[in-house]
Amino acid sequence: MLVVFVTCFYAFIAGAQDNLNLNEMIGAVDSSDMFMDKDHYLWCSSVIKGDDGKYHMFYSRWSHGKRALDDDSMNYIFDGFRGWNKYSEIAYAVADKMSGPYKHVKTILKGDGDENKWDRFTMHNPQVRKFGGDYYLYYISNTYDSTLQFNNPNFNKDWKHWLKYNATQKIGVIKFKSFSSLLKGKFSKPSAPLMKPDSTHTFEVTTNPTVTKRPDGKYYMLFKSRKPNVGNMTFWMATGDKPDGPFKLTAEVFTSAEMACEDPCLWYDKKRKRFYAAAKYYSNSKKLVPQFGALALITSEDGLQWKAASNPLISLRELTMNNGKKIELAHLERPFVVTDKNGQPLALFAAASIKEPSAGIVLNVTPQNNTFIVCFELGKAGHK
Repeated sequence: MLVVFVTCFYAFIAGAQDNLNLNEMIGAVDSSDMFMDKDHYLWCSSVIKGDDGKYHMFYSRWSHGKRALDDDSMNYIFDGFRGWNKYSEIAYAVADKMSGPYKHVKTILKGDGDENKWDRFTMHNPQVRKFGGDYYLYYISNTYDSTLQFNNPNFNKDWKHWLKYNATQKIGVIKFKSFSSLLKGKFSKPSAPLMKPDSTHTFEVTTNPTVTKRPDGKYYMLFKSRKPNVGNMTFWMATGDKPDGPFKLTAEVFTSAEMACEDPCLWYDKKRKRFYAAAKYYSNSKKLVPQFGALALITSEDGLQWKAASNPLISLRELTMNNGKKIELAHLERPFVVTDKNGQPLALFAAASIKEPSAGIVLNVTPQNNTFIVCFELGKAGHK
């Protein structure tokens, strides 16, 4: 009897170990694993398998080119890639396989410019989840606040104007029953945001929302903020009784400059009995992973106290193709991890570009300066 107890005890401990290694699970990719649009920048993908067996992707997109000066004489600051801050929309695509190819269907959320709405302009950072019988699509948006003042003497006129849009970013959610109903415009959307900056803890912005269900039935929302005057990125955790809130700020996660991250994707691993989050590392200190902009893995047993995972590096900014060729990337961001019902990773999606998309090319954007979404299937768990 004692032997059985000891065996079960050590089996439990082994199951709770922090031994997830996404870097070892990432394989080579080919062109069929990439989703690109010749007329739009693509970013922020989030994928879920539907009851129809298909894979449903929500993603950010905004058009190439110059912006009209119709509603703002300084709209030129949003030309090209920088247009995400005002012109991004949340689009929807479908595929028969997790890795694609994905086919664009329609735009789901787009700002209408109504000055009375908190989500007046950009629609960005989509993340789809299913809790119970409903789907929830979390997103961010912004408006324009002419009263915002920025005291940094290094900020020029264009940057100060940019921040009057950027520093109004808040988090929202829509709720829907099925993809067919969503495509008909049937969804509920609270009039107020789920989370907004408080200038005390969450500072200038609240963005990058990611939500998961806790073992006790409550919900965690991990999100990003930023210290004033474009300081380092910070993570915060909020707790709610329902997936559509209200959420209450619970704890700081990473707020120091050397551990600064953004773009979290949060989930609970039932096998390892711990929370994980994939994120983009936003520091040159190399304390978490060895490269600025690399994808990193962080972990927590309770969702409140976080640290680097035992295997913190998910991926450097690079792709390995099926032919063995390695491609260095300017960006590999917005990681989204698809898991099974037990929180075991199946695939990693990310936004990528080979060359810098904000390098000044706004017309006739080349594929190398364009952005795309890439799917990394993870080990043998991937579902081709």
